[in-house]
Amino acid sequence: MYIPLQVGKDVILYSLSWPETVAKGIVISTNPSNVLRGQPLGNLFCEVVVKFVFKRDTLLPRPYGDIETMGDAKSLPVQWPYNRVIN
Repeated sequence: MYIPLQVGKDVILYSLSWPETVAKGIVISTNPSNVLRGQPLGNLFCEVVVKFVFKRDTLLPRPYGDIETMGDAKSLPVQWPYNRVIN
C-alpha cells in the first residue's frame, strides 16, 4: 500500500528499474478516475507535472502521443507509479 500524496506537493520521481532520482514535480491528481490522454490513473498511479528533469532518457511508464521520455515530459503532466514517488 502507498502513502497518500497531497495534491500541490513537491515530489521526487524515481526510476522504474534503478534506485535513482529521474525528476522532480508537483502532484496534480491522485483521483483514480482522473483521465490523462485517454487513460485513467487507476489505483497504482498519480498524475504529476514534471518540473525538473535529471535523467532525460528515462522512459515514461505510460507514454502518450510524442511524449515518451522524461525529457519530452518537462513541464507536462505524466502518470507515475505511487511506489516510485517520494514526497
